[in-house]
Amino acid sequence: MFIIDVSNTLPQMQFGDVTEVEMKNVDYIQRHIPSWTKLAGWEATEFQRRLQSNSLKSVLIQLFKELDSIYSIENFRMLLKESNIQYHAIHNLDSDRSKNDKPVDHSEVATILATYPREFIGFAGFNPHKENSLQIVKHALTKQGYDAVVITPYDHGIAADDKRYYPLYEICEALEKPIWIHSSINYYKETSVFIDHPRHLEAPLMDFKCLKIIAGQGGWPWMEDLVMLLLKFDNLYIDSTALKPQHINVSASSLALFFQYANTSLQDQLLFGSNWLSKGIPIKELLEDIEKWPLEKEVKEKFYYKNAAKLFNLDIIHLK
Repeated sequence: MFIIDVSNTLPQMQFGDVTEVEMKNVDYIQRHIPSWTKLAGWEATEFQRRLQSNSLKSVLIQLFKELDSIYSIENFRMLLKESNIQYHAIHNLDSDRSKNDKPVDHSEVATILATYPREFIGFAGFNPHKENSLQIVKHALTKQGYDAVVITPYDHGIAADDKRYYPLYEICEALEKPIWIHSSINYYKETSVFIDHPRHLEAPLMDFKCLKIIAGQGGWPWMEDLVMLLLKFDNLYIDSTALKPQHINVSASSLALFFQYANTSLQDQLLFGSNWLSKGIPIKELLEDIEKWPLEKEVKEKFYYKNAAKLFNLDIIHLK
């Protein structure tokens, strides 16, 4: 079965050059170190062994350098093909809170989109704190081959219903481009865990009737609230990146509710998203676990690729 992955990035973005370890990211990094070392083929104790004589930053640089080499763009593309992933998202995030930094550059990803057509979906990163970010995102959508926008409110320190995002929503609606909005837990100690609560999606959905929003990372742990919004707005979508698939207990109340509606009322709003590079789970292993989810066959086809193909207006003919 063909797959369109709407939530991911490129290996060089995830494991590229490490110049510093920001304190706000330490908890996130330490949470994922065991999985990343597994991806790199390190023994379970190797990371701790290296820490005995090196700093955390130094060991991370070593780890990320190996991962960046293992997952070169050509190796990465081959792995995606072997896993039947026909389109793969590139989230080109603009995630800091500084007004002094320049907006993230979209030209490198634009080159990849042009070099490998029908393989990637470009998500342009917007930052409400940076001058000209809106114009740069509009240029990415109209001139550089990007098909969507991505924002992470917890990185920006403002919720999705903040009016500083509204000019972006207006452009996305006018250009009929979906926007992926992080709608799950964050691990920054200085940022409220509720800043990305799905309730912040309601005002934009009410104010922009045709805006297509993807609730990124699946609304966990507020699944019931997100299901309520999905039932209310048919231009709201949910991706599957929140949890490691094998950890999902479908008998839990909120998840049981989700799968009940996933096979009925919400089947046209489900999107596959793996975020496997960040999680440090080999994509083949992740797909094996997702196959165990209680989705009907027809719903799985929608979940894996049909809904995304329609949402992003992708050429699906060459997939058949």
